[in-house]
Amino acid sequence: MNPDLTPHAVEEWFPLDVQTNYIEHIVRQPGLKITLRQATYFVRLWGYGYLIQHGVEHAPITALTRNISSFYCSHSDAADLFYTQTNGTPRAAGQMLDKLAAKKLLRRGEADGVATRLSLKIPQSFELPDTIEDDTFYTDAFDPRNDALLVASFLEKLYSYDTERPEAMLHNIKKGLRQWARLYPEGLRVLRRASNQEPVGFAAFFPPHPESEEKFDLPPSRSLHLSRLDVREEDPIKVAEKGDPDCYTVFVRSWQIQPAVWTYENACELIKDSQTTLKKIRDDFPNMSDIYTMAIHPLSEDFALTLGFRTMKGDPDSSLSWLSMPLDRFLALDYEDVLLNFDYSHHYGETF
Repeated sequence: MNPDLTPHAVEEWFPLDVQTNYIEHIVRQPGLKITLRQATYFVRLWGYGYLIQHGVEHAPITALTRNISSFYCSHSDAADLFYTQTNGTPRAAGQMLDKLAAKKLLRRGEADGVATRLSLKIPQSFELPDTIEDDTFYTDAFDPRNDALLVASFLEKLYSYDTERPEAMLHNIKKGLRQWARLYPEGLRVLRRASNQEPVGFAAFFPPHPESEEKFDLPPSRSLHLSRLDVREEDPIKVAEKGDPDCYTVFVRSWQIQPAVWTYENACELIKDSQTTLKKIRDDFPNMSDIYTMAIHPLSEDFALTLGFRTMKGDPDSSLSWLSMPLDRFLALDYEDVLLNFDYSHHYGETF
């Protein structure tokens, strides 16, 4: 290892925003089945190899080239390079190298007893265009005809944290989204990328029928999460009829942003839209006073707690718990100030 090129300090010689440009570009490649985490580790290897060849005087990296020579990298160095926010082991790093090799993105060569020579196979399409336009994002209504598959695809990856996920999870999510769009389209919102109009964030708000509100006083597993929703089964959460004075709760059935675009600005944009949407829903249900949700991934729970949600009833059979917050408090939330305290960097490479 070059003594001036410390793998653990990757963000010093390879700025996170530049990494993110490459990571987002790679995961959008058509026909390439690669997770955000795998793309993150590959990009860091790419940057590491680039500086080994061109020298640390080219740090901090602003752009990468695909034609770089092979280089030696031990599993210990790969672990330091990959797991800057976690305690990943050299063994785990070696397994990740195996996964990247299986995707034909690198080839292992000879070993010197400590490190192995790696040759990266970088497609030309991985290089960024000469000019990168700053993309913008905007909120919009969910369109079941054009958005269901795209939203289901990124939700499936986010919900893959659930160890008991069913094999038919993508099918369940896609069908569930279309079912929700028939039942209560007013509560389904997306965050879109302006350059291609594709959804990168999704929120679903449901006013539960009074008969369904008892579900929030039971363990979360007694409800039914989107990833396990089968349209052949009866959804335990019924939708209230507009104007029902006995509807006191709104259920946030999903609120997610793709990890690659999890930023302060985008979180604020979707929360702002969520406040507007909930105000419109409350106009139809004047006694609505509480918000309930459940978080599948710990990072989603951290985000909810940052917003002011409180942990309610837990589940003896799983790590799930209900989270709740008074609706008035959420609608009055100064989200621009509150969300400054959230660490968005954890969403890069750690959600999948």
